[in-house]
Amino acid sequence: MHWNNAKDDKSAYHYRKIDVTGNKTDTPETSIADALADEDWDYISFQQGSSNSGLFHTYVNPLPLLVDYVKQRATNPDVKYVLHQTWAYAKDSDHKRFINYNHDQLKMYNAIVDALWRARYLAPIDMIIPAGTAIQNGRTSFVGDNFCRDGYHLDLNIGRYTAACTWFESIFKTNVIGNSFKPDALSDQEAEIAQHAAHYAVMRPKKITEMRGYEDENVLKQKLLPEFIN
Repeated sequence: MHWNNAKDDKSAYHYRKIDVTGNKTDTPETSIADALADEDWDYISFQQGSSNSGLFHTYVNPLPLLVDYVKQRATNPDVKYVLHQTWAYAKDSDHKRFINYNHDQLKMYNAIVDALWRARYLAPIDMIIPAGTAIQNGRTSFVGDNFCRDGYHLDLNIGRYTAACTWFESIFKTNVIGNSFKPDALSDQEAEIAQHAAHYAVMRPKKITEMRGYEDENVLKQKLLPEFIN
């Protein structure tokens, strides 16, 4: 869809932009080319639709074409190209395309990891943001399978915060554990879980890290894991 919209220069998007002071604007009927021309972007990210994220063949044709289209129009010579890893659906998700993975969360997660790390070689991708692995890490804590609000979109608090922590550490190369910012709706324990889940996803993006010490809400340890686990 995005490749077709790009090559036909369709004004098919609402361009949502948040400035450095937090003000958000929403410009309807915007093309990809218009959005690319608006800033000297430092990072430009690509993401497959969630239901297709674990199906490698869905990347093969459109991704190289779309990345090449963007490269021809990006104005920052040092721009980095990013692939965003989506997350597996909740176990009880009623998304109609969950059938692609036999309604099996772990099967969907593993398929996404496999497809995405193969897809990165289809085009000049500089980094993968392992948000899906961070979510899967978090699901091993007492929070459980509650990172989505409707079975597939992230929960507005711990779900989105976990993904945001993953983006932060991936881009800024700074350990997010102990970062003082968190949404007001999150408890300190939930923020700690999200930060650890994100950190270990960045360290081990293709493998689930069990959240040891966070299995029981009433029995928490200050030190979650050693700095790296084999």
